[in-house]
Amino acid sequence: MLTALSCAAASWAAPPPASPSPGTTLPAASPPSPAASPPPRQPSAPSGPPAPPASPASPASPASPAPAAPSASPAPPARRPTALLPTALIEQGTRRIPAPSERGLAELAVTLDTLLADAAQDLGITIDLTGRASAASAPLAEEDLAAHARAIGRLLIVPSVTDRGSDIEVRLALADPASRTLRLRVERTSQEDAPIRAAVMLRDLAADLGSTPATGRPDQGAPTDIGTSPGGATATPARSAGRSALVANATLFGGLVGYSIQRSSGSDDPRLLYPLLAIGAGVGLGGSLIAAEEWDVGQGDAWFLAGGAWWPAAAGHLIYEGRFAPRAGEDDSERWTFGLVSGTTGIILATLGLTLRPMSDGGAILSHSGGGLGLFLGGFTEIAITGDIDATPFTGAGYGAALGWLAAAAAATQVRVAPSRILAVDLGAVLGGLGGAALASPLVFDAPTPGEQRAWVAATAGGLVLGAGLAWFLTRAPSGRTSAADITDPPSWWRPALPMIGLVGESVIGRRRAPAFGLNWSGAL
Repeated sequence: MLTALSCAAASWAAPPPASPSPGTTLPAASPPSPAASPPPRQPSAPSGPPAPPASPASPASPASPAPAAPSASPAPPARRPTALLPTALIEQGTRRIPAPSERGLAELAVTLDTLLADAAQDLGITIDLTGRASAASAPLAEEDLAAHARAIGRLLIVPSVTDRGSDIEVRLALADPASRTLRLRVERTSQEDAPIRAAVMLRDLAADLGSTPATGRPDQGAPTDIGTSPGGATATPARSAGRSALVANATLFGGLVGYSIQRSSGSDDPRLLYPLLAIGAGVGLGGSLIAAEEWDVGQGDAWFLAGGAWWPAAAGHLIYEGRFAPRAGEDDSERWTFGLVSGTTGIILATLGLTLRPMSDGGAILSHSGGGLGLFLGGFTEIAITGDIDATPFTGAGYGAALGWLAAAAAATQVRVAPSRILAVDLGAVLGGLGGAALASPLVFDAPTPGEQRAWVAATAGGLVLGAGLAWFLTRAPSGRTSAADITDPPSWWRPALPMIGLVGESVIGRRRAPAFGLNWSGAL
């Protein structure tokens, strides 16, 4: 026991060996002898006196192998310099930059370049824009992207689009210089949604490289705000974006149905009126909430259904007023039956139309525009027949509103139209009608004859049609393209859209989700 303690004291008093100078090769440590092996819980040491334990400030003993330094991990993919090439157009397997004469595709390419550059910076990707001029003059083939990435030592982000008629195919390729393969994201979408979908595809590519976690699935809808905040939150659109519009219109129409039932029964008892109003509004509210939960109801779907309820109902009231209205003091309870039946029929037809395809914002506006223009043209037609501008043309306005809405709603299920183009045509029709009425106004001065009144109505209706046709011509697609995708190109001078009040998005932080309420009006003047 004393011998062991004296040996330990001698070992503590012994000075530590000198550290080797730089460039000196250390001899290999001899294996420890069995007799000098320390207890099992202590690390084995080479033969000779045991080395003292190294303090935090003292250098480590050369006899004890130093732990291997961790290898330097490569920089995160998102922090590596990345080259963003200009958006190319793929036609018959060849890649080229859209010509300025191809306005729709050229504007889409510029929008994609700008949005992808901003989204990449939001994702923490360092963008290197050198070499874009040469890439714009001679776009690289897709099979050469991996080799080009290795040659320049940069990640490559290469967007491209393909015109598929009614849709746009967006391709986003990412070439890693450390790999001989490409990462691709391909999605077919409308031209209006192509920029947002491209940003989502870029986020997914970055997530595949490990630069940022994917916080949502692409099938949950396009995000309203691309990128992650310092806290890791992203905003994604909620399902059934048209919930607020559907609920508001269904509640109001349900109340109208309850009121129509009370009036068509011939009763004026308020004890029956208020319960029917409450029941009708409650059924409309509950039914719309259930529909929004069961199906993905967009803004276009909600306003298309609203047009199917209101325009036929108004048409039924106008037709009854023009053809079947009783004299003063007589029962007019059938008026509300006309409106109730017409409105219900319109909702059924609109629902059948939505089974064909989801309704876009442009299609919803087209249906409302058809009802409004049909209302005026039907009234002008009745005045032209009677030759009396002093009599209100209820019958013609009712038939015109019903037929105009029906024709426009049927067209909306078959074509995709930009909302801005429909609004431009409506504006042109209103201005043209006002201009025609102003130019022909001398015809209705000083007790006009029926012929003069018919001429004034013809001039007004002609100006309306001429203004609408001129606006349609001015907002046409360039370069003589006539595909269905052309009518989705909005004019560059006016891009309004439908308002959305209520649930406008969803904030996602990990597995936690919170709704975002507010007012959303997207577009530009």
